[in-house]
Amino acid sequence: DLPILRKEYPTLRLHELPVIDTLFLSPIAFPEHPYHHLVKNDKLQRTALNDPICDAKGAGNLFVDQHEVFRERLEKEENLVRFYAWALSDHLAPFFQELGAEPLSGQAAETYFIESVSRLGCKTASRAVAVEALHPDQKEASAYAYAWLRIAGSNSIVPPWVRHRFPAVSKLVWRLRDQGCSDASCSYCQLQHNPEKQLKQFFGFDDFRAQPEGPEGESLQEEIVRTGMNGKPLLAILPTGGGKSLCYQLPALVKNQRLGGLSIVISPLQALMKDQVDNLNRLTGSRFAAAVYGMLTRPERGDVLDRIRMGEVALLYVSPEQLRNRSFRSVIKEREITCWIFDEAHCIARWGQSFRPDYLYASRFIKELAEEQGTPPPPVACFTATAKKDVEEEIRQHFQEELSQDLEVFNGGAERVNLDFE
Repeated sequence: DLPILRKEYPTLRLHELPVIDTLFLSPIAFPEHPYHHLVKNDKLQRTALNDPICDAKGAGNLFVDQHEVFRERLEKEENLVRFYAWALSDHLAPFFQELGAEPLSGQAAETYFIESVSRLGCKTASRAVAVEALHPDQKEASAYAYAWLRIAGSNSIVPPWVRHRFPAVSKLVWRLRDQGCSDASCSYCQLQHNPEKQLKQFFGFDDFRAQPEGPEGESLQEEIVRTGMNGKPLLAILPTGGGKSLCYQLPALVKNQRLGGLSIVISPLQALMKDQVDNLNRLTGSRFAAAVYGMLTRPERGDVLDRIRMGEVALLYVSPEQLRNRSFRSVIKEREITCWIFDEAHCIARWGQSFRPDYLYASRFIKELAEEQGTPPPPVACFTATAKKDVEEEIRQHFQEELSQDLEVFNGGAERVNLDFE
């Protein structure tokens, strides 16, 4: 409203005051719920006109809440607020001056950042990342990245507008938490990049299934999980009952913990989706999993979409037809998608398309959404118990042509060792 006020009332004293945009404060004041949204009690219907006076009062109340948060934080974590004062000086210097928060010097900011992020991510990467993050062109991105890192793993996300305006935020978080190192002294990577430790943490299991075996006698299930955790595209052919679901569920939970990312499972069967969601949430004691399909009531669907938007869902099951739904597309566009998973991936082959033609549209949807978000297409992971050699080649060729992804194949066969024919 300020340009209009300047034009209509150029002599107002408020034009002499510094301008603070509460949008820039929200992600660091409220990183758990970093959504810049005014509750407009005066606007009960979408078609109603905005009331600029009520909007101004709402923004004022939000600013008071933000000011109170930083005032309390200054008393408890002075260097944190002084680091933010240094990193966000271009837009918020008057705010921190009024608080009495003296910005850290460049050297002090670097030391503080390295010591802090080394406890929240890869110790090996922290120094190299800090040098890049604290460059004058990137220091704002370092503030928003650090604000999220402090609460990473708590069902929150980096706001879409932050990712769009400061692309370096996602890159910094990825290098610190998703790249991994082999240094035995890096406690973060030794835990977060270890499939067995993550299996124990999320599911309580001590070991992966020994059968089917890989080429060298290793657990094929563990190798598939490791590949998924490393963000590589794959095609896994495992017999029914061979533990396929865990092969994509565990990497999805790990990626969410590391990055706040969302993994999306395209599945053809509604009953299967509900069963998978219920079992995963029961095993993990959480609400990490959810499903969107045609049989949901409008309130149920709205609740799931809100949970997706708020970062509370790590693994989302959808029918392929949902990809044509506008509300679904607009919601997942706000999330950072870390993997697209095709359950019953044989449906991508010719015979599957004859009764579920939307499987053909999926790869195009993935490509278009990635372009809208300004990112490369996330890796694809395909799982099936039904794929002869020609179907396997057709699936691999499809994703090579559509998304330029070469799927690594893990073939555990289709034999059921617990079944016999006489």
